[in-house]
Amino acid sequence: MGSRLRENPEKVFEVYVEVTHLKASSSDPEVRRQFPEDYNDQEVLQTLTKFCFPFYVDSLTVSQVGQNFTFVLTDVDSKQRFGFCRLSSGAKTCFCILRALSITPW
Repeated sequence: MGSRLRENPEKVFEVYVEVTHLKASSSDPEVRRQFPEDYNDQEVLQTLTKFCFPFYVDSLTVSQVGQNFTFVLTDVDSKQRFGFCRLSSGAKTCFCILRALSITPW
């Protein structure tokens, strides 16, 4: 069995997104900003929003400082992409970088 990492990725990161979640628990998180702007893999973008906010914002007690967390997306070829997120204090915005390498970007 070969490596689950992508060999020789072309970019440092695949996409950066800023995901926001309104207070209404009925609304879904949405991508507010992304870079590159022409990134168009909608399945990945929808998945990222769920990983950025895997909980109901109303039920969360957030401290004054933000929170960092990571996750791994595995595609159908068993190749992994790593998400590095920072949840803002107040839990309204999540900044996330998706990349093929597992080294922490910050």
